[in-house]
Amino acid sequence: MRAGAALAAVLVLAASSCSFGGGTQPAPLATSSTLPAEATTLPGQPTADDLAGAAGTAADYLSAWALFDWDEASRFVVGPPPGFAAAHQSWVESLGTRAAVFEVGEVHPADDGAGVVVAFTAAVELAGAGTWEYGGGVPLVRAGARWLVDWSPAVLHPSLQEGDTLQVTRSWPTRAAILAVDGRPIAAEQPVKVIGVVPGQIEDLDALLASLQTAAGVDPDHAREEIERPVVRPDWFVPVGSLSVDAYATAEADLAALPGVLVRDGTERVRLPSPFADQVVGTTGVMTVELLAALGPPYTATVTVGRSGLELALESRLAGLPDQEIRRVNRYGTVAEVLAEFPGREPEAVVTTLDIEVQQVVEAVIAAAPEPAAIVVLDVSTGGIRAAASQPLTAFDRALGGLYPPGSAFKLVTAAALLEQGITPSETVACPGEATVGGRLFTNAGGEALGQVSFADAFAYSCNTTFAPLAVARLGEGDLGTAAASFGFGTAPNLPVAASTAVFPSPVDDAEEAAAAIGQGRVLASPLHLATLAAAVAGGGWRAPSLLAGDPAPPRPLSPAVAADLADLMGRVVAYGTGTAAAVAGEDVRGKTGTAEYEAGEELAAHAWFVGYWEGYAFAVLVEGGGGGGRVAAPLAAELVRGLAGLGG
Repeated sequence: MRAGAALAAVLVLAASSCSFGGGTQPAPLATSSTLPAEATTLPGQPTADDLAGAAGTAADYLSAWALFDWDEASRFVVGPPPGFAAAHQSWVESLGTRAAVFEVGEVHPADDGAGVVVAFTAAVELAGAGTWEYGGGVPLVRAGARWLVDWSPAVLHPSLQEGDTLQVTRSWPTRAAILAVDGRPIAAEQPVKVIGVVPGQIEDLDALLASLQTAAGVDPDHAREEIERPVVRPDWFVPVGSLSVDAYATAEADLAALPGVLVRDGTERVRLPSPFADQVVGTTGVMTVELLAALGPPYTATVTVGRSGLELALESRLAGLPDQEIRRVNRYGTVAEVLAEFPGREPEAVVTTLDIEVQQVVEAVIAAAPEPAAIVVLDVSTGGIRAAASQPLTAFDRALGGLYPPGSAFKLVTAAALLEQGITPSETVACPGEATVGGRLFTNAGGEALGQVSFADAFAYSCNTTFAPLAVARLGEGDLGTAAASFGFGTAPNLPVAASTAVFPSPVDDAEEAAAAIGQGRVLASPLHLATLAAAVAGGGWRAPSLLAGDPAPPRPLSPAVAADLADLMGRVVAYGTGTAAAVAGEDVRGKTGTAEYEAGEELAAHAWFVGYWEGYAFAVLVEGGGGGGRVAAPLAAELVRGLAGLGG
């Protein structure tokens, strides 16, 4: 019966390669002690044709074996014994065989004179381990005019005896840690006693679960779910709980008395208490059907794996690979021999850009924010993400993965484009109550009209009716898009976890360009990306954000004059403009508010933004659907700066 497709290559050597004379002989191969009646011994010295015929039959059998076609293989066997197909199939399944390549070697006389032995070498591709190479032999006897294989388990491997099985064992290394930027652990392993159950040894599941709960606090519902998972086999060790080493000393005697319960030394993932960048760092847990299919061998259903965040994204690096052995196990379940070893790969710790104290400050600020909300803090000099938080935790990661209209926070980009085209902060511009561009009406928050003001004040007060028409009048075609690209719009974040790409679609007309100039229309960005805008001003150029420690991405430099003007404009926002609620006594906070309108059913709602920088940190604060940025997000930015300032040097 064909079990699946496989690569087959059987090379038959010429009869001249056969040897009945001198030379090195293969190790004796066990053959059937009793031959069928139709099988005969060789009368005298075999001819070259006899030897070629024996080699050909061996090649035919090995070809069928390589194709996992047991029905075809049985055609070349004299009196196939019961369990012939099952033995071959067990060879495939127990080893995780993906493909097998056989090469036929020399033909030698059998030790008992009852036929010949055709030597072969096998190269077996094992899922998740590599290639296992070994030598064997196929015994053949005459059956009338034909040669047929005198089969026994030793054909599968010369060490196998009746009742033996092959077994692949895996020993996983201790999972590596996820570290903060200073090397302190965020998530790491600690020694524990792992409590497991062997399903086939359970006498009364309900009674066992009740006893486990009493003795070790094991959740009975969780334990039942793990034990009864469809992929679980009766002889597996199924982890259902764990105890610290100290707690186990108290429960040891009670656990030892429970049938089917085994305890092994292990480790358990311990991480900084939630919430601590939960959506970024992620979690570990039991294997799922979907992850097992995605990861493949050498993973099995009982392995603990990363389930989200960095734990999942960097699974291979954090987990390493197990040491693996192929063992011969006798009929009594005893390991009789280790046939092959495959060394694994040591895991690697991951050093992130996260700062423990900065993240704790962010968690404290966002805990007091209206939901939903997100905060990101970057290191200006490197673009490293020092902290990122999003709430509610049960939803998607708004900080890195959310896409929102940036509203007036995008005026940083528009102002940069206008400054490049020669406008100066002191230039007088109009800020009327209304402005129509390309047939679309633009207004200011609260319908405010400032009249003739400096460009600096129009920025400080976030005057839509200045920026919308000014962008169309003073910028050439594509200039705003070029400025957006220089601030990273359209550049996919190169992060190990999911993060959204900020988008600036080319405006189709003047109305859309005017809307884009104030961060509306089809312009979208994440809190992470808006934090990079503030970092670009503070650091003199836009830099892609990073989450893993290492060489920072090279910056896209801003004109020093433009960067200096933008820094001045952001200072005015906090000093007397729309962002005064972000001011902190004694601290030089600079930023930009944003109130980004969006349709909420039949009405308009607004996201509240504040993006800014202080000292060596740049940040973005979003309150989804929160309303005015100056009223809702700016006070949170002030709390953030107070917290950062409180950290000291």
